[in-house]
Amino acid sequence: MNLVRIASVPFVNAQPLTWGFLRGPYRGLFKVTLVPPSGIPDLLRSGKADVGLIPSIEYLGLPGVEFLPQIGIASKRRVRSVILASRVPLQEVRSVALDSNSRTSVVLLKIILRHQGLREVTYAEEAPSLQEMLRGHDAALLIGDAALAADTAGLQVYDLAAEWFALTGLPFVFALWAVRPGVAVPDGVRPFIESRRIGIAGIPEIAVLAGQRLRLSPDSIESYLRTNIHFYLGSEEQRGLELFFRQAQELGLAPGRRAIRFRDPYEWERVPASPVPARRHT
Repeated sequence: MNLVRIASVPFVNAQPLTWGFLRGPYRGLFKVTLVPPSGIPDLLRSGKADVGLIPSIEYLGLPGVEFLPQIGIASKRRVRSVILASRVPLQEVRSVALDSNSRTSVVLLKIILRHQGLREVTYAEEAPSLQEMLRGHDAALLIGDAALAADTAGLQVYDLAAEWFALTGLPFVFALWAVRPGVAVPDGVRPFIESRRIGIAGIPEIAVLAGQRLRLSPDSIESYLRTNIHFYLGSEEQRGLELFFRQAQELGLAPGRRAIRFRDPYEWERVPASPVPARRHT
């Protein structure tokens, strides 16, 4: 019997989505692997994962995958975990060190800088250590836990979700669940909805554990998970996602056009696949 293989990220912002799979009643029914977001598309492409929490831009390079409806990681204003920390004002930035864990954030940064009229900027991928990144660059892009924990005292910090909202008036969608073609999920979308419900209810516990790991206060982590990001996709989020894709394509930062497709929730159970073991009752 083969378990459905889920690939997610180790960042705290994904834990409210995966909590039910890691700690809740779905533990043992799905196999969860935690990898950097940049590695998830390759797992889907190679067939080593069935469902993956992908950085949104990766959808354009994964033919045949479909998004799970209604669920994702998005921000309506300030996100806190995707930042450009700079030694100079934004208009003076000429070189940026990139935390390449997520191509979505890299593409978003390039779109924002283009809107600011900055075209002669050089980029280099580096390990996500702010002090080291700024040794040879004007600014550094940090995402996820590294951004939350970074000491940015004395630097100018630009929150990329806030910058996107200032440009568009729309939320920004950072990540979504994507499913490979031909994959069936037992109970359809229900386990993912339920895992999110369990995770949101577990935010206080998630915040304590993440606070210890990142050396931040649980209140700070809980505020981040409740107010800076959200885990629901509605019409505004879809509009923001479509605009992001369009701008990335127009600027040559992403592959050719492709319509956004959310799989019908009921189709998830009808696609032929290897059988999945029934839940055990104890």
